[in-house]
Amino acid sequence: MEKVKYNQAIKTKGGIFKMIRQLINIAATVMLVGGVLFGIGKDSLATSNHNSLKESGTITPQSIASKTKTTTIQVGQTVQTLYVTGTFETQYSDVHKRQLFSGVKSISSKVSGSGTWTQTGYNAELIDGGRTYVITVSGKYSYHGATYTISTSIEFYCNANRSIG
Repeated sequence: MEKVKYNQAIKTKGGIFKMIRQLINIAATVMLVGGVLFGIGKDSLATSNHNSLKESGTITPQSIASKTKTTTIQVGQTVQTLYVTGTFETQYSDVHKRQLFSGVKSISSKVSGSGTWTQTGYNAELIDGGRTYVITVSGKYSYHGATYTISTSIEFYCNANRSIG
């Protein structure tokens, strides 16, 4: 007697090892197809080493967006405006029915007014289910011969339509 399932013929009379081998092949095929359908193993397009969102459903690359936001830094008696520009990769999530962050491409910053700002680094923390990045920018600010080490945080929000707020 021969049964046909998943386009594989399995003989039920004798050949138990052959049947097990065929079942393993079927299972491997199902896992491979499932991996392709659900994006398992696909890396983010962003060049940073941040982890991609791990959600069920299909997430497909959509766009790269930038936004400049401002914050203030206080050095002694002076307050300066710091402009922080973030460039991010966003992806559409079928699970959440909205755009989410998937990586950081770059973070840059500059200060307005007098003094000199040199960015020394940044840290990016993805929170709020992939909707918000908390960016902590570090740098050195020189003003009237004195140099100060500064670290400040600012949030970037991924809107449902892939724009950054």
